[in-house]
Amino acid sequence: MTREERQAPDSVDTAAGLARLEGYLMANAHVRAARTAAESLADRMPWLTADERTELVRLSTADRIQASREQFEAVAVRARELETQYAARYGELRRRVLCRGVACAAVCVTVCTTTVVLAAHR
Repeated sequence: MTREERQAPDSVDTAAGLARLEGYLMANAHVRAARTAAESLADRMPWLTADERTELVRLSTADRIQASREQFEAVAVRARELETQYAARYGELRRRVLCRGVACAAVCVTVCTTTVVLAAHR
């Protein structure tokens, strides 16, 4: 086992850990933004009692987080669809290039063989 092969799992684990950390930080930032927006909304309603204000902030924050979650999930579904489509397209293009390369090689071999045969008969 080479040094790179031994390090590969660690780098995969590190990348996965960093991705989770990034997701956690982004989620926290989003929750803070939702709460700030909800508090701003409640601030525009000075007639609310303290309990009503607290409930409005809680419900508004939860609604915004749920709407965002639904949007993120829709984007993730679409990303997976596109990934599948692009993978299929890439496979098709790769097969085409390979077939054309084989065809070009066959033409070159045929031309070279014909040239050698014709030159030998002279």
